[in-house]
This record gives sequence, C-alpha cells and structure tokens, in this order.
Amino acid sequence: MPRQRRTKQQIAIEEVFRRNPRPLSPHEILSLARDDVPNLGMATVYRTLNYMIEDQILQVVDLPGQCSRYELADKKHHHHFHCLDCDKVFDLEGCLLKEDLNLPEGFVVKEHDITLTGRCPDCGG
Repeated sequence: MPRQRRTKQQIAIEEVFRRNPRPLSPHEILSLARDDVPNLGMATVYRTLNYMIEDQILQVVDLPGQCSRYELADKKHHHHFHCLDCDKVFDLEGCLLKEDLNLPEGFVVKEHDITLTGRCPDCGG
C-alpha cells in the first residue's frame, strides 16, 4: 500500500522519472531532483528509491558491471541500450528476442533481459 504522506523530496524524485523516461542512476536522480530541492542528499534519494520500489512505482534495472538504474514500473517488457561514452541507459521499444532460439533439448526460458552497448547519438553514434 502506498505511503500516505509524501514529502517534497519524494515528489521531486518521482517527477524526475516523469520528465526523464529512461533508466536513471542514483547520481543522475540526485542531480536532476536538486533542480527542485537544492538541499537533497544521497541518503534521501536511496531511501525514496526503496520506498518507490516497495510501492511498485519503480523497478530496478541491473546491468552487468554497473550500478543499478531505476525506471518507472508501469512499462511494458522492453530492453536497454547502454552508451559506453556518457554511461546513460536508454529504453528500446519492444522485444529483441526472436522466437526460434534453438535451445538445447529440455531448456525452457522463463524470462530474459537484453542490453545492447555502444554510442548514443549525443556521443557521436
């Protein structure tokens, strides 16, 4: 059940996700939310992220060898693109997994995650 009282810090952090619909790192969230709440601290960001995950507002995006990113939980299944230059992560619409995987006999896929890496257009694609 969502918390009853929402602080200005929590509202600012949630608004960051509405204005930036891509997976965000805690440091990106802190920087963007400080536009609305200049004295916001990292401990408050982490605490708010945990609340928002518990309340199913956010979900965690894990990338191998990277810090966790966070995105709104109401998105359909999709994959991600990680820019190796600016370190930003972007959503890719739809599913990149083809139907015929040629899995060994007896293997059954329950879920999957695909992350592509390279350069985004801002970094010279």
